[in-house]
Amino acid sequence: MNKKQDMVEKESFRQAGEDLLRKVREEERVDLRLALSSWQKLEERLNAPRKTSVLRIRYLVSSVAAAVMLLLAVGCYFWIMGHDKSSLPLALLEEKNVGALPGDEILLVKDQGWVQLKDEATVIYDTVGKSNVEEHQIEKNEQETKIDEPDQIIVPKGRRANIVFSDGTKMYINAETRVIFPTVFAKDQREILVDGEVYLEVAADPSRPFIVKTSTIEVKVLGTRFNVCAYRDEPAASVVLVEGQVEVKNGDNGKNVLSPDDMLELKGKEISIKKVDVFEHICWKDNLMLLNDRKVGEVLNRLSRYYGRTILFGKEIGEIPISGKLELRENLEEVVEIICQSLFLRQERDGENNIILLK
Repeated sequence: MNKKQDMVEKESFRQAGEDLLRKVREEERVDLRLALSSWQKLEERLNAPRKTSVLRIRYLVSSVAAAVMLLLAVGCYFWIMGHDKSSLPLALLEEKNVGALPGDEILLVKDQGWVQLKDEATVIYDTVGKSNVEEHQIEKNEQETKIDEPDQIIVPKGRRANIVFSDGTKMYINAETRVIFPTVFAKDQREILVDGEVYLEVAADPSRPFIVKTSTIEVKVLGTRFNVCAYRDEPAASVVLVEGQVEVKNGDNGKNVLSPDDMLELKGKEISIKKVDVFEHICWKDNLMLLNDRKVGEVLNRLSRYYGRTILFGKEIGEIPISGKLELRENLEEVVEIICQSLFLRQERDGENNIILLK
């Protein structure tokens, strides 16, 4: 090997080491095998048969192998340990088993069991993770063994709840929504998992971004107000920004930065961004529904989720456009009657107390 070739090999090795260190230091959530790719390519090149200096090449490989493996072992340990403590994996939304819990009441699932809460309860966490959950408690079920897990709130159809996190961020939770969150946020970031719809007023903290993860999108902010709607059983997910700025990330479409009054909608792999009347998308937290040329079917489905009642209607009725404002009163029949009077429809009830809309 001449001096020029030797310099090339040394530069390749140096670059491989720098790539590996960069991955470890940045603590990115990626497969570490990617960080090793440059090293593996270098090793293949070094092991390739040469006419001269074979002994020298083998010595180069063997002399660095132990150092590289030690770097990997130590680096991977700190990369994994450091990341696991400050990040909530999406798999938690799948792993959390809620099948054995009551299905028609608000539940706060904690590491020592679960607590049933009053409707529209506001649970407030202080800076050390203690809450006022006892003020809203209806029933409690404790486990003998305490497990170190984040809290989870489950809001079924027909219910709503609120949470004030340990950093002062306020979250309004719509019906049929699950949220997983730590009682105290990590020092480097604030992160929650959402399956459903929430409205957030994020407390400003430039040193700790607030991250909302759903099954399809990830929203990152420093301090702002926005709505996230991402039900797993619906074909589209959306983010509506009221104030500030947010960064929305999707695995297939990269990152998008939203400005106030922007709505990002994800359908399959297609993303669209448009200006909207934000009040139309957040007024649910004030028990209102603002309709701007919405299809009746969409409105009725949202009412069904909001009240926890089944509403049946034909395809023809579902396609009718409707505009206006609905006050979401305690009696669903009263709300549906307003729609019926506007569209010259009528409502009936079957033997299971389901509402049926007819022409």
